[in-house]
Amino acid sequence: MRTFVNLGYLTRVNIDNLNSSENPGNLIVLKKVQDSKGDYYVYVSGQALRYYLKETMNQLGMPLTKLNKSGEYKINAESKDDDDERYKEILKSHPDLDLLGFMEAKGGSGKMALRRWSPVKVSPMISIYPWKGESDMLTRKKEGQEGGDLVKIEINTFNFMRGTIILDANIIGARGDELSYDIEDVLDEEEKAKRINFLVESVKNLDGGAKKARLLDDLTPKFVVISKQKAGTPIFLNGLDVDTDGNIKIDLLNEILEEFEGIIEDYCIGIRSGIFENEDVIKTEFGDKAISVNQALDKIKEWSK
Repeated sequence: MRTFVNLGYLTRVNIDNLNSSENPGNLIVLKKVQDSKGDYYVYVSGQALRYYLKETMNQLGMPLTKLNKSGEYKINAESKDDDDERYKEILKSHPDLDLLGFMEAKGGSGKMALRRWSPVKVSPMISIYPWKGESDMLTRKKEGQEGGDLVKIEINTFNFMRGTIILDANIIGARGDELSYDIEDVLDEEEKAKRINFLVESVKNLDGGAKKARLLDDLTPKFVVISKQKAGTPIFLNGLDVDTDGNIKIDLLNEILEEFEGIIEDYCIGIRSGIFENEDVIKTEFGDKAISVNQALDKIKEWSK
């Protein structure tokens, strides 16, 4: 039986522009999506979030695979013709590709690319509250120009963001994919645990986002619900919400936990103090299941063994 770990999280932003869209002229646009009512919600793309995770893991000491001038990975593997051996060598030498997947094109027509499905899957982060149309201004100085050009930057302010990360725990350090039950271990348990530790610590200390030189913000999770599951269903993706008074909607979360009890083998909740208005209610409601955010994230290491 496969083991999946599901991490649903909420974070609180202050003032930032984490992920910009196309910028027309002197306007730096936030990435946003519009709902059926016409409200705009800020989002951070899954690609950007995976980059934040990689960069944080690198800050914590995990080496990243370099790219060549063509944007292809510089693979440290000697095997050229034996795809099976080359795949294993890549997993052993490149921890980031083991965790986040890769595709290596093969020369010649009719040759299939060497591909690894990512064991770590992320959703885009999306804001809980609609964007309020707020912006910041800066001045771009030019030689010989007095005053400079004004630049308008759209900003996301005092909002909550939610997202989900799914970990296919059995595939870390192993040959296999989401379409196969045939899993062959490539790494020993110690090395697997080391890589999962890098992933968990990167979530605890998540660092990233655009415009950090002047719009630095804290992306670390402020509330998490983590479950050990029989299937990789992202059940918390629509199960986390915060009302306008700053209360987490407990009834919504309880409904999800009850509806999917058939695939949930265990779960816990982590909450950071001083963020949510109903913090005490949550701790009373979930009792021993409610712990600190970092304690909850450490459960991922335990459940992934």
